[in-house]
Amino acid sequence: MKTFIQKISLIVFLALTGLILNAQTISVAISISVYSQTLANGGSLNTTIVSNLNNYLPGTITVTNNGSSPLILNGGTSPYIMLSGTSPADFSVTPQTAFSGTIAAGASQIFSVDLGTGATNGTNKTLTFTIKSNDSNTPTYTGSVVYNFSGLTTTATVNAVDIGLSLYPNPSTNGGTFSILSPNVNVNRIVVSNSTGVSEQFYSNTSFTTTLKGLLLVQLYTDNGLVYDKVIVQ
Repeated sequence: MKTFIQKISLIVFLALTGLILNAQTISVAISISVYSQTLANGGSLNTTIVSNLNNYLPGTITVTNNGSSPLILNGGTSPYIMLSGTSPADFSVTPQTAFSGTIAAGASQIFSVDLGTGATNGTNKTLTFTIKSNDSNTPTYTGSVVYNFSGLTTTATVNAVDIGLSLYPNPSTNGGTFSILSPNVNVNRIVVSNSTGVSEQFYSNTSFTTTLKGLLLVQLYTDNGLVYDKVIVQ
């Protein structure tokens, strides 16, 4: 009887151990244009076949919880993905949707990978991204991308008013639609972000409509560099 109980106890212990080990399991995939790969911890994506990965952005990093319990990134505190490497300012990584830092069992969170405000040209650069979580098997995940940037114009940042650029009406009175008045510069791309890091991207030289609310930061990529402005959507 004693031996039987011991065997039952061992089976229960192993079952519980298995549940604990698989309670949260992180899986990470990165996708930039034709480059798409699920990266194991320590894995790397090489994109140097092209000389200008900057022209293929934005991309995505998808973090999936393959376990049976909630996966919490960085203790639930932003930034959820930390960047390092040759030139971490080359990129910005933000959640595509409102995110509390917790990924439910079987669910995923998608992060946008975009051109950073300090992006510079260069070859054979390496971006390392680190994700800390409550995954007991992989509490610190790291992955990397090897890439080339080229053709970037100046990344100097200026205020919109300094170059005669304005967004109107501000505050918005028509559901988040803003017209762009830019008689002196050409606007190539617009990134709108709220205080929680959620962002939207537009390609227009005349207007854009955002679904975000509140006080918003607007980054306008122009021929004269990166321009900042702030708008309000009530």
